[in-house]
Amino acid sequence: MSEDGEKSRAELYFRLTAMLLLGAAGFLAAGVPGWPRWLAALPAALLPPAYYFFCLRRLAELASGGIGETADFVLGPGRPLVGALQHRAEIIPFLKEFFPAPPAAVAEIGRAKGGTLALLCRAAAPGALVVSLDLPGGAFSGLIPLLNKGAWRAPLLRAMAGPGQELRLIDGDSKLPATREKFRAALAGRKLDLLFIDGDHTWDGVKSDYENYAGFVKPGGVIAFHDIQPGFEEHGVAVRRFWLETALPGARAEFIADSSQKSYGIGALRLPG
Repeated sequence: MSEDGEKSRAELYFRLTAMLLLGAAGFLAAGVPGWPRWLAALPAALLPPAYYFFCLRRLAELASGGIGETADFVLGPGRPLVGALQHRAEIIPFLKEFFPAPPAAVAEIGRAKGGTLALLCRAAAPGALVVSLDLPGGAFSGLIPLLNKGAWRAPLLRAMAGPGQELRLIDGDSKLPATREKFRAALAGRKLDLLFIDGDHTWDGVKSDYENYAGFVKPGGVIAFHDIQPGFEEHGVAVRRFWLETALPGARAEFIADSSQKSYGIGALRLPG
């Protein structure tokens, strides 16, 4: 990392630590005799908005940055609010090695907090079309699904778009024909260079997303499946089984940080052509 990058990262951690200390001070002060309760609670009340605007500002700064810097943030200090459910040693090599030229049209199914969306925006070309489809609050929408639901999240997501990029956000169930039509309309006749499938992880969910949206990918384009490693099968997760048992056209590649890890892992399929 460059000297400027180190300074920027140090500044981020300083601001985050300061906000956390402010909140802690408020809680501790609540037990001090004579300290007004409303004043003691003020730092704790201000902490969530402060962190929100901290993330919003940093995302806007990173919109002109690189994948590495963005990964530092969404896998680091920004993780609680705009984190990516990704392994750094998987997502960055996938985006860099599979796309020597930045893709001009990218889409994801499954957004959660939006951290992966931020990385896709950084990997895409200036002026690229980026489509994000998600069912906010759905069963596979992050560890606390309800935190990913609400209009308050839209400014954070829109701040992820880079210079000249056109970001289109679609909320809905990817299995429904009406949602597929919204997706088609968002593409406006364009074909995708990359479709990143990371939504409903059940067998029916992954199968539906592949069958309903693979046709939007151009010949020679890439369809990626997240979470091809074993894990959480007891909860219906079947991405690995779909990846291994389904006859998929094209050349396959896997990006797995550790073969013994639970979950994660990216399976990439480059279509013929």
